[in-house]
Amino acid sequence: MQKKLIISPTKGTFGINFDPAKNVFEIKGNSFPPNALEFYEPLIDWVKEFLSGDVKDPVLIKFKVNYYNTSSSKYIYKILELFNEHNEKTQNVKLKWYSSDDDDELFEDWKSLIQDLDLPYEFISLE
Repeated sequence: MQKKLIISPTKGTFGINFDPAKNVFEIKGNSFPPNALEFYEPLIDWVKEFLSGDVKDPVLIKFKVNYYNTSSSKYIYKILELFNEHNEKTQNVKLKWYSSDDDDELFEDWKSLIQDLDLPYEFISLE
């Protein structure tokens, strides 16, 4: 089995906790790295490797995101696209977006990011 991928958050990069044993993938914090490719390429490779296995159990992706820049959004989309391709075959992927009610701009950005994907999602309000 693939090992967990844990990356501590920094001021400009997300905290990552990808747990293949539980099929839970958590992304939280902010993302505006100086080199988005350098930060995201290992994540994309990890997800590709994970999804190349026989993943039958439900997959949950949790976003607890405060901010991400445009270059980050391109890589977030690539990761979600991989999960979307998997979901087309299995129908077992779900997104949960955690955000405060008053952050309409971030929510609208996120909705436009996933509009071309067919992933079920749930918005969870943080009080």
